[in-house]
Amino acid sequence: MEKFNFNGTVKLIATDLDGTLLNPNMEVTRENREALARCVARGIHVVVATGRSESSVPQTVKDIGGIRYLVCANGAKIYDNVTGEQLYARYLSREAVESVWDVIASGEVMCEVFFDGKPYVSAACHDDPERYGVPARFLGYIRASRIPTDDLPALTRTHMDVIENINFNYGSEAMRARLFERLSGSELYEFTTSLPFNYEIGGLGVNKAKAIEFLCQRLSILPSETMCIGDNDNDAGMISYAGVGVAMGDAAPAARAAADFVTLDCGQNGVAHAIDRFVPPPV
Repeated sequence: MEKFNFNGTVKLIATDLDGTLLNPNMEVTRENREALARCVARGIHVVVATGRSESSVPQTVKDIGGIRYLVCANGAKIYDNVTGEQLYARYLSREAVESVWDVIASGEVMCEVFFDGKPYVSAACHDDPERYGVPARFLGYIRASRIPTDDLPALTRTHMDVIENINFNYGSEAMRARLFERLSGSELYEFTTSLPFNYEIGGLGVNKAKAIEFLCQRLSILPSETMCIGDNDNDAGMISYAGVGVAMGDAAPAARAAADFVTLDCGQNGVAHAIDRFVPPPV
């Protein structure tokens, strides 16, 4: 990985959030912020590409100068971060949602249903996400960002045509195995994961790579002129798509396998390290 040679010009950088741009405290460090600012000053497009819904992207990230585009819900939505305009939308089919209805309605796992740029959960899951496998360091984020509802299946049913993503959080290894067997392998949706306690499904053919491709075509940028940075399975496609594909130091095997270069982990300013390697400051 360290021997990867890149002699081109980076015109677009896309970075994941959790486990990538955000450190373990879910903050953007000064080093990462300054590295992105140097890129913006040089005319490089900086894109956030996350599994989060638009409403769950921290305002501190949205306020970073020069971040023009937000790829959200694993590529289901793209927003202009300056104007707020929605540029792109791809949804789960009704058939796909119906195919997992038993899991949504069971109450056995914490289901998070994304639509209109917001994540919704049952009130019981919102009150006690730890019971459903959410680690302690994510509890505050989950409670602050998820919208509780008394009847998640009914709410889902009334928004069947605009569902961006569905997350399933599991609370045990046994449930993880059961969910994997139940959800993986379908030809109706994309199946992935972005955190060590969840599985996620999105529309068939919807992923971060396709969203980055859309932006590149819009901006007349070649894939070879892009750099994509991430740490988990849902990042592997865009890492593979990029001219410079970067995996974090503690990335999941799928992300590492797709990468040209492995940087430091998110607690060691891995994004800044990769930018310094491939977009060095002017001498």
